[in-house]
Amino acid sequence: ITFIPIKNIENNVVAYLVSYIDNYTIHNIYKHFYHKVVITFFIFLIIIYIIYKNKLQDILRLKKSKRITAELQKQIDAFDKNVIFSKTDLKGNITHVSEAFCKISGYKSSELIGRAHNIIRHTDMPKDAFKDLWDTLKSGRRWSGEVKNRKKNGDFYWVLSTIERDYNDKGKHIGYYAVRHIITAQKKVEELKIELEVINSNLEDEVSRRTSEIVTLNKEIQDTQKEVVFTMGAIGETRSKETGNHVKRVAEYSKMFALHYGLSAKEADMLKQASPMHDIGKVGIPDSILNKPGRFDEAEREIMNKHAQLGYDMLKHSDRPLLKMAATVAYEHHEKWDGTGYPNGLKGEDIHIYGRITSLADVFDALGSDRVYKKAWSDEKIFKLFKDEKGKHFDPKLVDIFFDNLDDFLAVRDSLKD
Repeated sequence: ITFIPIKNIENNVVAYLVSYIDNYTIHNIYKHFYHKVVITFFIFLIIIYIIYKNKLQDILRLKKSKRITAELQKQIDAFDKNVIFSKTDLKGNITHVSEAFCKISGYKSSELIGRAHNIIRHTDMPKDAFKDLWDTLKSGRRWSGEVKNRKKNGDFYWVLSTIERDYNDKGKHIGYYAVRHIITAQKKVEELKIELEVINSNLEDEVSRRTSEIVTLNKEIQDTQKEVVFTMGAIGETRSKETGNHVKRVAEYSKMFALHYGLSAKEADMLKQASPMHDIGKVGIPDSILNKPGRFDEAEREIMNKHAQLGYDMLKHSDRPLLKMAATVAYEHHEKWDGTGYPNGLKGEDIHIYGRITSLADVFDALGSDRVYKKAWSDEKIFKLFKDEKGKHFDPKLVDIFFDNLDDFLAVRDSLKD
């Protein structure tokens, strides 16, 4: 028993007791033999228990160590499968790659280990791009940055890479290790955003260019429309032996009346463009009546009065604002404030303001101009007529506007003499 290895305190105590009993037995072997056997037997059981206990603890420690090792191995395997990890020596030759590295690059580990790390360098990443990387690593600091790598099949992937120095157990610098995170989707989104910005910029330029073309074309159409309307009005007046300046003067008078009446500048300018069409219906009146010297008989007057309806019928089908306004002017410029005009006998404000304005502008210029059937009236005679016809033939407000701004109307007439 005394030769059994004892490793802990309990065993030392037992050893002491055994030694004591042995010594006691030498002196009293014959007197207490029975007691020695009993004590020795129990001590032997205690020793057996202690040995068993120690062995059990060793077994438990071994199982625990194996369990920890298994769990650690699982973590290592998970790391290897999911983390893009590699190691290189001091020259940059690959010494280790993870399974995830092989999966993303398309290479086998045997194709990578021992090769220079630039085997996966993409041509979009020039050598100069790695100067900062190596300068940082050689200074002992960690380097982080975005890198575009090439797959074995020629495709690419982007990673956010972190590279640090690698040391052995003795603290000696033996190379470098790198951990990477895939950012390909993020970079593609960024590239798409850049492409979209370029497309949007080009689209804006194209829209701006096309809009400018449309604006220019629209202006050309409007200018052409104005020119056509004015020319048609001049043609109508020419048939009745009147000059083109008549329609120009009526146009200017109409705009002045419209502005002073309170219409917007845009509407007043449009009325200026539409008013030359007031007598366009005369193109449908026979020359024998249109250019007859002297007064019309009742039948001739009835035919002549149809020019208002004829002009309206010519223009009413158009949806163009300018031509719709011209249709109204042609239709209502012979209506009178008191309801005695034609073709519909409208009264007061039932007559459109366009018709009321053009009526006064037309009469003012017609009375002051020579016609085949009369000589021009004097200003005094014209002014007296306007005062007499205020509230009868003409809108009272427009007559007041005329006299309140008489100098301006006379200035226009003088600037556009026949």
